[in-house]
Amino acid sequence: MKVVVQVTVHDHGPELRDLSAPPTVRDLCPGYRLARWDSPAALAPSCRERLHRVLRDLAARAFGADHSSYWRARIDAGFFDQVSSLALVLGPDGSPVGWGGYHRRRFASRRALYLDAAGVVPAHRRSGLSTALMFHFLTREILAHPLRTTYVVLRTRHPAVYAAWRQSLGDARVFPNELRPLPARVRRVAGEAAEWLGDGPRLDPETLIVRDAYRMFDGRIYGTRPRSGHLALDDYFSHEVGSRDALLLVVRMSVPALVRATAGRLLGARRHPQEGEDLPAGAAGAGEPANGTAPKRAGAAGITPGARP
Repeated sequence: MKVVVQVTVHDHGPELRDLSAPPTVRDLCPGYRLARWDSPAALAPSCRERLHRVLRDLAARAFGADHSSYWRARIDAGFFDQVSSLALVLGPDGSPVGWGGYHRRRFASRRALYLDAAGVVPAHRRSGLSTALMFHFLTREILAHPLRTTYVVLRTRHPAVYAAWRQSLGDARVFPNELRPLPARVRRVAGEAAEWLGDGPRLDPETLIVRDAYRMFDGRIYGTRPRSGHLALDDYFSHEVGSRDALLLVVRMSVPALVRATAGRLLGARRHPQEGEDLPAGAAGAGEPANGTAPKRAGAAGITPGARP
């Protein structure tokens, strides 16, 4: 017998009430819920503007910087018509404390997900929300096509985001890294993703650094310089990735890789239930990066957030 549970949004904050396209609301992790729109384009103009204000205010709190001009430009460019899935993380009182989203794409004739901007406000970090949100997105999409490789693409200038993906999935799946040359298909995926983002001429095909990726920001991206705690990695981002540059990550995902990352996440949660800080954007896992995850200087090994961070 199949049991269907009807979830309403009446117990949540005013941001989710009386929307033209109500979200799907479900548990995310203890004390937190997820409100997800799988067709954001169905939102009426007044509802879009309401969620625009929510996203703008959450970004300012999460990044410690004013991102209002960035979000205004994105909304005016058709953000709600373009994004495939958009989600708000709801705190214990039902108010939004984080957000994320993604785009379904095909790059280099392969199925791909581009992870959009994401963040969690400081008061709710150390709850594993960014990690839980990313695993929710990846699990939905990868299990929907279990026999295919899915390429996950994101831009970041946060060294801990890079380290978290690499620590979770390993050097064979996360590019660029200093241990493996860039595979030809990864280069093509990165190149087509950069063109779609409007960053084509700014992408270095050897390092996957996108110069001036965050040119749409009037002010700072982060209130303070992001760090991972790994000195060599932080030094690399500080000296090689400029204040408005980004690293374009290409991650090869599959069902076995998802199972491995999920098992590692659960094991880590049991060992360190109170540790690990959520990251401001796009992380698949939190915690201190392992030794050996820092890139070397530019070279043949492969490593030396358009309108979307």
